Order: sequence, then C-alpha cells, then structure tokens
Amino acid sequence: MIIEEYQKKRDTNNLEEFFTGIENKLTFPSLDEKSRFITCLLNDLQEKNWDETTQAKALSTIRILGRDTAGSDPIFTKETMQFFINLAGLHTDEPKETASSCEALKCIANSIYLKPDLKECLDSEIISLHKLVLGDNPSQDTQFLVCRILFFMTVNRADLVTQLINDSIEKTLEKILTRNVSILEKQDKPLEQQTLINPVTVTSEALKLLFNLMLVDLRNQTDPQTTAERFKQCLVPIFHILYEIPPAEPQPMVPPHSQAIHALMQYPFSVIQEVWRSQTEWTSTLYNTLEEGVQITANLFFNLLNKSVHALIPNGNPDDDALDHQYQQIDSILSPLLLVIRTLAEGNPAVRECLAEKMLPSEEDRLRPVHQGDKLPAYMIRLMTSTMLPQTRNAICETYFVLCDEDANKFTQQVGYGNAIGFLVNKGIPMEPPKDSNSGNDNINPITGQYLSAEDTGPSLADMTDEEKEREAEKLFVLFERLKKTGIVDVENPVAKAMREGKLEEIQDEDSDSD
Repeated sequence: MIIEEYQKKRDTNNLEEFFTGIENKLTFPSLDEKSRFITCLLNDLQEKNWDETTQAKALSTIRILGRDTAGSDPIFTKETMQFFINLAGLHTDEPKETASSCEALKCIANSIYLKPDLKECLDSEIISLHKLVLGDNPSQDTQFLVCRILFFMTVNRADLVTQLINDSIEKTLEKILTRNVSILEKQDKPLEQQTLINPVTVTSEALKLLFNLMLVDLRNQTDPQTTAERFKQCLVPIFHILYEIPPAEPQPMVPPHSQAIHALMQYPFSVIQEVWRSQTEWTSTLYNTLEEGVQITANLFFNLLNKSVHALIPNGNPDDDALDHQYQQIDSILSPLLLVIRTLAEGNPAVRECLAEKMLPSEEDRLRPVHQGDKLPAYMIRLMTSTMLPQTRNAICETYFVLCDEDANKFTQQVGYGNAIGFLVNKGIPMEPPKDSNSGNDNINPITGQYLSAEDTGPSLADMTDEEKEREAEKLFVLFERLKKTGIVDVENPVAKAMREGKLEEIQDEDSDSD
C-alpha cells in the first residue's frame, strides 16, 4: 500500500523520488487510503524538519492530489488552510519568498478555487498577500499566484477591494503589468511558453484582477470617473500590449490581448484620451501626425475584429448549430471588443469616421443585400439579428448606431430597415419604414440595403416547381420562427397557419387537378 511505502521512506533521502512517483501515478486502491495518505503527509509537514526542497515537493504532491476533490477532504479544512497560510509566510509582517512558500500559495489558490467557502480564511491576510509582490523583483510564480488569489478573493467583495485600494494596489498592478509587458515587447516573435507561468500568464492574471477591482469599485462609486482615475496608469501597459505586441493568429483575441480589451472596456474615453496624450514620447514612435494616429488606431481595432469574427464564425452564420457549444465563448470575446470600438468611435469623431468607412457597407457591398457576403460589414449586420449571441448582437447594434452618428434614419439606410428595426424598437426609437432613398442614380431597397437595380427578383410563383415552392415555404417558416425568438414581435408563423388550415395541401391538390 502507498501509505505503508511512504512511512518506510519518510525518514530517508529518497522522499523526492517517492513524491514524484505519486504525482505521476495518482492512483490509490481506495479513496480512504488517499485520504489517510494526505493526512499523514500534512502531519509530517508540520512535524518533520524537512529541508526546503523536500518540503516544497511534499506540498506539490498535496496540490496535485487535491485537484481531484474525491478523497482529498483533509486538504479542504480551515486548519489546513491556516497551515498553508503560515507556510506561505502570510502571518508575518514581511513575508519572504521561498520554494515552499510558492507551493503553499499554489495550494491556497487551488483550495479556494475548488472550495470557495475557504476564502474567508484569507480575509485577514489580504494585505499580506499584497505585500508579497511589493518587492523590486518578485518571481513570476509569486506575481501570478498573488494576482490569481486576489482575483478569487475580491469577486463581489467591496470591503476587500477597498482595503487593497487603500493599500495602493493600483501602483502594484501597474508595476507588474509594466514589468511583464516589457519582457513581451522585447520578443522578436511570439513568446514560446515553456512553462505554465510566464510573462503572458502573469500579465493576463494581473489584467483579470484589474478588471475585477474596477468592476467592484465602480458599483460603489457615484461617479465612474473616480474609479478610472484611480487606475488610469494601468492603461499605459494596456496600450503597449495592443500597439506593440503582435496578436496571435488566426484568432487574435486571446491572452494577453483579450484581457487587455476587457480591462480597457472599463475606462471612459476621457481617461483613455488623457493617458494617451501623456505618452507623447512613446506615441511619436508610432506615428508622425494625428491623422496617421487615427488611421493606425482604426486599422488596429478593425483588424482585431475582422480576424476574430472570421476565425470564430468561419461559415459566416452566427446562429449555426455547429457553434452550439461555443456561443457563450464567442459572445464573451466579441462583445467587449465591440464595446471598446464603440467607446473610441463615440469619443473621437475622426476615429468614428475612419471606422465607419471600414465597417459600414460600401457601394460594392450594396450590389447584394447588405447582410450577405464574407466581408466584415456583412458579418456584422448578420450579427445584428443573431438569436444565439445576444451580447454581441447588442454590442454591434450600439456600435453601428454610433458609427451612424446616432441618427436612426442614417442607421436604417446603412444596414437596412429589416436589420435595424429590432434595435430601434428596444431603444424606444419610433421608426417608420423609410421610403426609397437615392445614392447616386441607384435606388436602395430600404429593407435589405441593396441597390434595387442589383436585386434578383427570382422566379414568379407560377414559374416555380413544387420543390421550389416547398423550399421557399421552409425558408419563410425558419425566418418567422427566428423573429419570434427575438421577442421583438409576437406574430403567428403564416406558414404554420397555412399548414394548420390545410391551404398548402389545397395548393398541391389544385396543381394535381390541373395535371
């Protein structure tokens, strides 16, 4: 039995090899033996005078065994948590970093993730955790672990967020972000992640913590500007991530860029602009004129959106059943990016004009209904009526409304009345179906946004075969079902009604009689 083998070796020099074997094997004859082994190991950690290496290895074994909560109950107790806290050095005024303290932090992080009730054991240690990363050169392991633990701890905890703010957590986050982003900027090519904890993951954890601190603090402020001003210097490394570090391919919205966008979403344009203007020495390396700066910014966010949309929705249909298990992920990626674009477009008319030129349908796009095609405007307009990506749908509608200068008439002319009406109704903006508008010499279909001269009216009903009629009826049925799902209108599906009343069969019978 494993526990008997351990008891024979625990006073020898072969313990590290034994622990490595346990980590690789991870099988016990029973959950009871696993539990007894963990209890024995925890007791020995407290009683044996093991050296630093052996102690760290023992903690690593406990951490790995604890990933599966079955049979790991001795790990998830308040007494064990207090033991981890002591090993991590959090009970001291000046905690020091060691191999075993890092392993203890990992055990703490895993424990509060798997058993959130244990977070209360750390409430009184929140400032000590912060102190672990206040030094000039904390290890990446410690930076990562402290940011992760603080993130877990501060979710919906305004009291802890206030304590950290009073302890100047924003300055610490700025240092962590600046230090790690600087490493990433120096890479000639995307950093190869040799270890789980590296500059990318540390940066991502710091940005997640920043997002959460701002989110919780915003809920307790009467003026959102207060929170943004408090954390405004964290914008500088965020700018560097977006403008200096090449994003991943083919889907760029992955850490650290995705987390940078999430954090940037929390800032109002006024603070973004203030910090950007304070970085003239750096921005002068990006562009020579303001016009160039506007173009670079518009291109940056357009490319992030364009590549992300095409990578996440490769077939162009946002409600495709093939995306069934990815809807939530896609929604969480695209909606923050769109909201940041909206903020920039709303705050800067030059950026808005540049983005409108790229994101709204062009003359060429109007040779077909504006929701058709593979270009970004067509993708975006299809997303405006998506039933499965509600956050993205709302974000793209808000963004396009801003790109149209928040003018309902211009909005419907650009995207088509049929694509715009749901959003306008939800915003309480009354809008009658527009009359045909002119663009050059071509009339535009106000419903689809397509040039009337380019429309394919298709065969008349009399010229259709039975199979074609059936296909058209199926299309109409699906369209009405989708419209009902949006909740915007409550109408009876005319195809379903016709089927119920037997009218479809009557048509078929008439066709048969004529034969």
